[in-house]
Amino acid sequence: MGHDVLIVGTGPAGLAAGAYAGRSGMDVLFFEEESIGGELVNRHTVRSYPGFPDGVPGTELRSKMVEAVEAYDPDVELASVERVEPGDPHEVHTADDVFRGDVVVLATGGSEARLGVPGEAEYEGRGIFYCATCDGPLYQGERIAVVGGGDHAIIDAVFLTEYASEVLLFEAGPDLTADATLAEEARSHEGLDVRTNSRVTEVLGEDGVVTGVRVVDEETGEEETVEVGGFNPNVGVTPNSDVVSDVVSLADDGSVAVDQKMETDVPGIYAVGDVRQDSAHEIAAAVGDGVTAIQAAKRSVLSD
Repeated sequence: MGHDVLIVGTGPAGLAAGAYAGRSGMDVLFFEEESIGGELVNRHTVRSYPGFPDGVPGTELRSKMVEAVEAYDPDVELASVERVEPGDPHEVHTADDVFRGDVVVLATGGSEARLGVPGEAEYEGRGIFYCATCDGPLYQGERIAVVGGGDHAIIDAVFLTEYASEVLLFEAGPDLTADATLAEEARSHEGLDVRTNSRVTEVLGEDGVVTGVRVVDEETGEEETVEVGGFNPNVGVTPNSDVVSDVVSLADDGSVAVDQKMETDVPGIYAVGDVRQDSAHEIAAAVGDGVTAIQAAKRSVLSD
């Protein structure tokens, strides 16, 4: 049996698309590898979502969004999607089955980007961590380095001050790129040492664990070794687009190319949230993407 809409991924963009489709009377099938809700469970605080001026815990926002979707009784397939085959209808393949739908919404999000410096791969999981909420408490009393100057980096750095003896925030550029409110919070936080024009060039270790980082001053060229017990690269996301890399057009950064309707160059296949080209990498924007895609599908594919 086919579905109106097949949604790959259940982060904010996918959940918004599913809720909007369900409210419109469409038959929806979600694909998720683990549990519906995606990575929101790993966001300790969401600071920029409309309606929550003081922020909202990621777990709470996730719960509310899942609740809104479940009101329309969608089908959920807990499986990894292996490939998408365009057609009439489109097909989504898992290891065990093939599912068909008129519309496919790619809401696969992104993975934490790697810094790409020597020592990063060697010490991943042994002092290097990418999820502050998951792993931050393991570094109680340690000196932690965070790399990145964007909103997410600062939110995580502030969060980590609850556990670390000190948090160092390294940003290679001359200024923090986060919004003004967060940047000011970072600079005024007594447990956070903000260092701009500071580029981390190597992760150092001993006996299999991180012991420090090598940092170059971008203004003077001077190099310094800084002792730390934990290291959190926080430099953005890499789009999870591999499953459609041979199906739709991708931008140079690997994100899925879309038009203003969130539609790819394959009619009836849409990409929303962090996986799509020029994403704002904000939850509020991802929600808007999901709604935009379903609106467009209603006007075109599903009206035929």
